[in-house]
Amino acid sequence: MAVDPIDGTRLNALGMPNAIAVIAVTSRGAMYDPSAVFYMEKLVTGPEAADAVDIDRPVGENVRAVARAKGSPVEDVTVIILDRPRHEGIIKEVREAGARIKLITDGDVAGAIMAAREGTGVDLLLGIGGTPEGIIAACALKALGGVIQGRLWPQDAAERQKALDAGA
Repeated sequence: MAVDPIDGTRLNALGMPNAIAVIAVTSRGAMYDPSAVFYMEKLVTGPEAADAVDIDRPVGENVRAVARAKGSPVEDVTVIILDRPRHEGIIKEVREAGARIKLITDGDVAGAIMAAREGTGVDLLLGIGGTPEGIIAACALKALGGVIQGRLWPQDAAERQKALDAGA
């Protein structure tokens, strides 16, 4: 079981949209235990572009792949990104590709869901956020038919070793 009583605590405290309570449940041992590494790099998109993206490709290639899969110009692609200093490079690459950016202060589970659902104005989520939120988002994406690709993002050597010890 994975629970986040409030994904987007600050959003909730400020009365802003997209704070959500989430829970994901499956049989014992079927869900990845995110406790070894706090952060994970994420790429999320909906069913139309699920087979077109690859977290190992450069940002611009993924943005263009989403545009092609959706049959729209790159200028109409919107990428949602957590507004953090660690994302300066991603933001630059998205802008160079010609896509739009929606920066959010918190709530990357809601952002992932937006990237997977039609009518939200969001086509892709990129960036580094919490690993527990990535696991919960993965459960939502499975139900929505979209895709989340993730890669653990250890903050230091101790966290990297913890991940290796856990078999990640």
